[in-house]
Amino acid sequence: MPSRRRLLGLAGAGLLALSTAGCFQPMYAETTPGQGSSLQDSLSQVEVVFAQGRVADEVRNDLIFALTGGAGNPTGVPYKLFLDVASKTNQASVVSPLTGLPEVEIVSVDVSWKLFDAGNLKTPLRTGKASGKASLDSGYQRFARARAIRDAENRSATVAAESIKSQLASFFVTGGATPAAPGATAPVTTAPLTAAPKS
Repeated sequence: MPSRRRLLGLAGAGLLALSTAGCFQPMYAETTPGQGSSLQDSLSQVEVVFAQGRVADEVRNDLIFALTGGAGNPTGVPYKLFLDVASKTNQASVVSPLTGLPEVEIVSVDVSWKLFDAGNLKTPLRTGKASGKASLDSGYQRFARARAIRDAENRSATVAAESIKSQLASFFVTGGATPAAPGATAPVTTAPLTAAPKS
């Protein structure tokens, strides 16, 4: 039979848990029932400015969708986000012993971003970096490889866009008043291996 001291300890732990239960709230929880999330409202007030290049446009489109849930890029809103996107393909160390050709390649999409108050485009409120990586089966057909690289770029762009959304969410949750240190980098996430279509 449990001792009196143990029962008192369990009761105290239960009271402590109840007293702190109201201190935690999911990041995207509704602040008022039926009114939606204040964080989601903040994210939907960010206009993602046009970025040059196919991969940059892919990141931008994925980010717009992530921030607004498919409502489209807003205009006349309080914030503007600028993107600087670079992509590259590196040959991995896996080489076919028969042909001497690489069997696996890595596609990287690296993004630097700056968030501005729409009324002041000189001093950013927050800057950051995000990256996405995806591997691909090189294959042996030139056109199949080109298609596989494009698909890997798209997957990497989606990963980078989700990382930027998370960084922006953190900024807004903490009040969005104090600029963060430039170049704050989120962890790199790797997309799964996808084989190139054989032609």
